[in-house]
Amino acid sequence: MKKLNRMNKEGFSMIELLIAIAISTIVMGCVIALMGYASHSMNMTQARIALQEQAKDVTNHISGYAMEAGEATWDDTKHLLKIKKENIGVDGSVESTEEYLYWFMGHEIYFANAASVDPTALTADKTHLLAEDVEDIECKITTNDETKKKLLQVVIAMKDDTSDFTCTKDIYMRNQ
Repeated sequence: MKKLNRMNKEGFSMIELLIAIAISTIVMGCVIALMGYASHSMNMTQARIALQEQAKDVTNHISGYAMEAGEATWDDTKHLLKIKKENIGVDGSVESTEEYLYWFMGHEIYFANAASVDPTALTADKTHLLAEDVEDIECKITTNDETKKKLLQVVIAMKDDTSDFTCTKDIYMRNQ
């Protein structure tokens, strides 16, 4: 009896230690796998948020100019949006007319005042870069039958290595 009590007090057996190490290894493997999944999920979420922010910035930029525009045209073959804005003086007459261009080229959207570029030879220069990672942009201009106001619908499809996002915005042109 004394011998049995003495063995229990001396420590763990080799089998008990191996079982503890095996269980610890399984638990640590699960924790590391969960951390890897969480990290991957976080990276994908951040990439999607970045695309959403870019799409929102582009549509807000277009909205700012289109709402004050008197005229807008979309060239589907050139992926070119022209927005014409008339500056009205205090006497109600047109003081000046400005034209702004948005064009899609090589997965990027560009913006410029038409006076600062040649509209017949638009290029992909970083000076006029508005957004990257653009898969496609489509615009549609319709007229509301009741109010006779024009509506510019902008659809921007964004895509990068890990995610994609499509943003649609309807913009009522107030100054027609």
